[in-house]
Amino acid sequence: MSEPTTTLNHETRTAAGAATQAAAPAKPAVTPTAKDSDEGRKLVRNLVALLIVFGAVFLTLYVWGIIERHPRTDDATARANVVGIAPRVSGQTIKLNVQDNQAVKKGDVLFEIDPEDYRLVLEKAKAELATVDRQLAKAQDTLHRMEPLLPRGFETAENIDKARTAVTTLEAQRDSAIATINLQELHLSYCKVIAPFDGRVINLNISAGAHVTEGVPVFSLLDTSKWYVIANFREAELRHMAPGSEAIVYLTSAPNQRFRGRVQGIGWAVKPEGELDLPPSGVPYVKRELNWVRVAQRFPVRIEVENPDQDLFRMGASAVAIIKGPPAR
Repeated sequence: MSEPTTTLNHETRTAAGAATQAAAPAKPAVTPTAKDSDEGRKLVRNLVALLIVFGAVFLTLYVWGIIERHPRTDDATARANVVGIAPRVSGQTIKLNVQDNQAVKKGDVLFEIDPEDYRLVLEKAKAELATVDRQLAKAQDTLHRMEPLLPRGFETAENIDKARTAVTTLEAQRDSAIATINLQELHLSYCKVIAPFDGRVINLNISAGAHVTEGVPVFSLLDTSKWYVIANFREAELRHMAPGSEAIVYLTSAPNQRFRGRVQGIGWAVKPEGELDLPPSGVPYVKRELNWVRVAQRFPVRIEVENPDQDLFRMGASAVAIIKGPPAR
């Protein structure tokens, strides 16, 4: 009777164990496919990092090569020629036709000097010429009457020579009087001071009535017909440029506008630091960037601007210059 009971208990435990195993969650199995996926993502991340590093190095070298072949500098200024307007005669100004910073055209009358003194001198020279002309006419008439009398013995050779000398002297006086008249007419024309070229009046500090002196500038005239940029490049960069090299110029006041240029010349001399035996205005001086560290010397490079904007270019304006390379040979 005990054997069937034992068998029943064993079956009951077996069924309970199977139910417990069925109710418990199944543990995920680690497959080779998931492991390979993680390693692949890690490899992709490493490759992307390497590509970024190589790209940065390549970009750095590329930019460095461009800067090396096409040097640039922001140590540059716009320039134009400035001429001092000095009268060629002295006197009091009676009319001033311009104002400071005014634009003028070639041939415009800038100011006028009182012409009365020069007009009187001119009238006096004309009167002297008229007197010499009368004396010369009389002397020539006398000589013409005397010359036929010499062969007949009614006049001496000495008197004929004196008459001829008088005519020659008066002719020389007449030439001198004509030269004086021409000079005084020139002085009279100088009383109107005209603009020698298109430009702008700068540094005007006088009014009508001021006395001006011959050869002393009254104000200056900026030649706006031709603009150039003086760019100071380091001496190591000069080998990448030559006269005729193409250049690009930007003004600090208009950074979005590009102007074409061409190198006109490269400076061959600058004043070295501490030199005292050179003429003060004979050699350009380019200040170095740092006084306590030895840095490369800069040399001025003159770049002529081909398409300047008259409304943007100003004397001394800051600029950026880029050299596109040596000219084609």
